[in-house]
Amino acid sequence: MTRFAAAVALVTALAAGTAAAQTLEWKFNNSYAPSRAESGHVRDFAADVKRLSGDKFVINVLEGGAMGLRDADALRWMQQGTPEMGFIWPPFIGRDAPDLASLYVYGSVASADEHLKALPELKKILTEGMARWNIEAIGYMGLTILDASVFCRQPVSTLEQLKRMKLRVGSREQLETFAALGVAAQIVPQQELYSAMQTGVVDCALYPARILHTISLQEVAKHASYTGFPFPPVPYVMMAHQAKWKALPAEHKKAVGEAIALLEKRSFDFSKDAEEEKAARDKLASQGVTWHPAFSATDQEAIRQAALKTWDKIAAETGKTGPEYRGRILKALGR
Repeated sequence: MTRFAAAVALVTALAAGTAAAQTLEWKFNNSYAPSRAESGHVRDFAADVKRLSGDKFVINVLEGGAMGLRDADALRWMQQGTPEMGFIWPPFIGRDAPDLASLYVYGSVASADEHLKALPELKKILTEGMARWNIEAIGYMGLTILDASVFCRQPVSTLEQLKRMKLRVGSREQLETFAALGVAAQIVPQQELYSAMQTGVVDCALYPARILHTISLQEVAKHASYTGFPFPPVPYVMMAHQAKWKALPAEHKKAVGEAIALLEKRSFDFSKDAEEEKAARDKLASQGVTWHPAFSATDQEAIRQAALKTWDKIAAETGKTGPEYRGRILKALGR
């Protein structure tokens, strides 16, 4: 190698080293599969941060549980500094923060409009709650409004009919709400639901039409009716290690803030939910599912009142903050 070539190589290496030194890289934990809509939102967020920072701040998203971190432990591993970022759905952290896990229950809100009324207060509460764990809530990601219908082996479209069935639910608060209404409800893990329905262990399941196909439940549950409420659309918390976030250069924080604004604009757009719900129901109908009338206004009000009592009970079990948070959310909803 000539002296000139060597000098060029040295200058190139030094330039590359300088560029590398100017690029900050963080890890982002995502326990969801790459095919989930939430994973797509997170990838877009990371791409926006990279672009808005002029490629100087790179967020490496590790998907599908690649880091081996459990969602139930999120409040613990988020304090360790690796990963520097992640996201969590509050109901998953009930062991460590039961007050944050019960901000909504099934029946709390009936529509996207109601949810959006409560959203600013939900964000405030979640920001305060994360701060108690020395975690920075840097923003929020919307959860799709997924309508909760009952899918049954035979026609059911009233609470009176449902009382004669065995209903599968997915959580304790759903179980207690329906039990209070006189319905024999039981929690069945998702991976066991198809078999339970097929063999008659349960007659009906509370489930979203838009993702029913993921477990092929339409093959064994040929009758459906909308209950009048979505599953609790509590937003995901986008979180960062607090000390590292505070030490982050201002220009990088600015890029993250702008990327969060884009993420929230995309993920909290519920304008296509009705269209997507209709498309899902139409597809299920083409596969042999019969849609019966939705539960009546009287039945829906009975569900809401039972849900409010369940919410009150669960919130009270969490201590002082649970009832306080519930009160703040109800006030935001105008109730």
